[in-house]
Amino acid sequence: MTTSGQMPKTRPSATDRLYSWKPQDAPRSKLTPADLDGLPPGPTGSVGLQTMRLWKRRDRYLPALHDRYGDIFTLRAEPAGVLVVVRDPDHIRQIFRGESDVFEAGRAQAMMVPMVGHKSVLALDGSEHEIQRKYMIRALHTEQIQAVVALVEELTERAVADWPVGRVFPLLPRIETLSLDIMITALFGDVGEAGSRELARAVRAIMEVRFFHLAMLLHPPMSRYWPWRRVIRELDYADTLIYRLITERRANPAAARRSDILSQLLAANPDDTSVRDGLVTLLTAGHQTSAIALTWTFERLLRHPDALARVRDGLDDPRDPYRTAVVKEALRVRPPLYTVARRLAEPVELAGYRLPAGVFVAPSIGGLHSDTEVWGPDAAAFRPERWLAPDVPQFAWIPFGGGDRRCLGAGFAQSEMETVLRVVLREVDLHPDRPSDEPAEMNNLLVVPKHGGRVRIPRRLA
Repeated sequence: MTTSGQMPKTRPSATDRLYSWKPQDAPRSKLTPADLDGLPPGPTGSVGLQTMRLWKRRDRYLPALHDRYGDIFTLRAEPAGVLVVVRDPDHIRQIFRGESDVFEAGRAQAMMVPMVGHKSVLALDGSEHEIQRKYMIRALHTEQIQAVVALVEELTERAVADWPVGRVFPLLPRIETLSLDIMITALFGDVGEAGSRELARAVRAIMEVRFFHLAMLLHPPMSRYWPWRRVIRELDYADTLIYRLITERRANPAAARRSDILSQLLAANPDDTSVRDGLVTLLTAGHQTSAIALTWTFERLLRHPDALARVRDGLDDPRDPYRTAVVKEALRVRPPLYTVARRLAEPVELAGYRLPAGVFVAPSIGGLHSDTEVWGPDAAAFRPERWLAPDVPQFAWIPFGGGDRRCLGAGFAQSEMETVLRVVLREVDLHPDRPSDEPAEMNNLLVVPKHGGRVRIPRRLA
C-alpha cells in the first residue's frame, strides 16, 4: 500500500468536514438568568478557574465537589457552558435510558466531527445514530471478538519478547504500541508490513489531535497555519490510506470471506464514508483507552501481591473468573474516562430539579465508582474478589458508558485486556518500580498514570 494518489472528490476530506461545521453546532449551553436560578448548587469560582480545574485535574476536582455538594452539582466550564454532574446510579440510569433525541450524546461530541466524521456513531443522535450503530454491531459480533483472542496472544508474545530485562521502563508506551498493532490487525486484517507501518503512523497522528487544535472549528481559516495545518494534513493522510483500503477491498470478491472488521463493515454497509467513519471511531475510541486501562490494571495488580499470586495461579485457565474480576476492578478504581456527557434538547426533571434545554448532564463515572454508599467503606480499595460475590452492584459499574451509547467495543476491550494480562504474566516476572501507588494525571480527557506505569522485569519466565 502506498500513499500516492488522491481520494475521490465525492469522499469528504478533513478540510471538507471542518468547513461544513458551523459555529451554531458548538455544543454549548445558552441559558437565561432564570434558567440558572433553578440549577443544583455548585462552585462559585470563575468560569476560567472551573474550566482549568475540570480539564487539568478532574479526577481530583470532581470527587472533591461530590464530597462538598453530594450526588449532583453544577459546573460552569468551557466549552460546555453549564454542566450538571450526576453520581446517583438511579439518576444516571435515567440519563442512559432517556430518549436519544432528548439526551443528545452526538451533539455533546460535535467538536469531534472533523476527526471522526459526520457519520460516526459518536457524532449522531436519534434514528441516524440507530442506523449506523446497527451496521457497527453486525461487524462486532461475538464470533468476531472470539476470533481476536488468538491474534492478541500472538501479538502480545511478540511484543513482550522485546521488553527490556533488568531496568525500569514505562509500560504505557509499550502497551500503546501493542494495542495499536492489535487494533490495526483486527480492523484491517493483513495489509503487509509496510501497510501496517503507514496505518500506525496515521493512527498516531489522529490520536495526537488535542483540544486546542479544535479551536479551528470556530475559525476554519486557522487550518492554513501551523500547528493546525499539520493536523489537517495528517487527518487527510489517514483518510487517503483508509479510503484506498476500502476501495481495494470492495473490488476484491474474496473480501467477503475475510474476518477482519473492515470486511465485515463493508458487507453490512454500502456507504464508504460511513465505513471510514466507523473505522476511525473504533480507532479513536478503542486504542488509547484500552492501552491506558491495561496499564492501570498492571499498576494496581503489581501493588497487591495477594491478588497477583491468585492471578498467576489461574494462568492455565483461559477463562479464569478471577482474572475477569481483576480487569473489572481495575476499570472501577482507575477508569480512563472520568465522565461522559449528554446535551438536553428539551427540559428534563432530574433529581428533583427541572433542568432546561441546552444544559449538559454528565454521569460521573469516577464519582459513582468510588461512592461509599454504593461500594461500601472500602470503595477506594483494589479488591477483585468483590466481583465474585453474588451481590456486586453491577448497575454501578459504567466504565464503557451505558444505554444505547454504551461503547460498541466493550466486549472486545475486555477480551483484549484479559488476554494481554494472561500472556504478559506468563512470559515475564513483572514488578512495579516502587511500592507506592503511581499518581494519576489528565491527558486530554483521559486519566493516565503520571509516570507511564513504570515497571521492571528481573527475569523472563518463558
